[in-house]
Amino acid sequence: MTPIPAMTLVALAGFLGLWGDEAPDVATPELVEIPSGTVAFRPFGNFSHADKTRTPAARAVEVAGFEIMKYQVSRSDWRACVAAGACDGERALDGALPQTHVNFHDAQAYAGWLSQATGDTWRLPTEEEWQRAAAERYGDATPRGTDALDPGERMLEQYERGVLLRDGTSAALRPAGGFGTNSMGVADIAGSVWEWTSGCMETGTLDASGRVIDSTPYCTVRMAGGRHRAGIIDFIRDPQVGGCAVGLPPDYLGFRLVRER
Repeated sequence: MTPIPAMTLVALAGFLGLWGDEAPDVATPELVEIPSGTVAFRPFGNFSHADKTRTPAARAVEVAGFEIMKYQVSRSDWRACVAAGACDGERALDGALPQTHVNFHDAQAYAGWLSQATGDTWRLPTEEEWQRAAAERYGDATPRGTDALDPGERMLEQYERGVLLRDGTSAALRPAGGFGTNSMGVADIAGSVWEWTSGCMETGTLDASGRVIDSTPYCTVRMAGGRHRAGIIDFIRDPQVGGCAVGLPPDYLGFRLVRER
């Protein structure tokens, strides 16, 4: 039997009245308004030109304005979802630190519960939205340029760039605001917790200038934003024990959500 996705179960619970006549009393998280703007976006994945591995060129992408949580989802936030029966209790921890050791599907389940609980629609940010929200803290471990690299050289270069982008910053968890606030007003972005996005790894071909001609998403690997970008297998909760598709693995996996307008 095919398992029912967690978000579907959450929606059914609300439809069938399993939470009573009213949705749970859950406060709306503090939000930051991100204005529309352009990002230099570089697809992440396996691309080639003339049968040789190449790196896509960055392209200008216009990102519409959106609202995103100022802080990452915390352990106390997660426990409220667990108490409602919509999130995995094995992941529940005490304290005011960000909720970590969650995979892509856990984050989706929380978004479904929060949507039901608040009456708004919540979702993970796209990669482009996350990059826009990260502003000056955005990191890209993808090798620059479009010179051909064999797969081994490419992985080594991505690993080395990841080390450089981390710049020796501590991997310890900190309470909300512990890594400061960026120019957009978003706290702790690119701290020690990488954040799930809805973006997928891609496979495709490029022209001679590095522009993507065609690509196919590979959504078993989802993109996480942090001090550098990371492609993570969607069921992985602890990237330190495996599951990072390429390059240096994140310290921790967590998330924050966008509220749909």
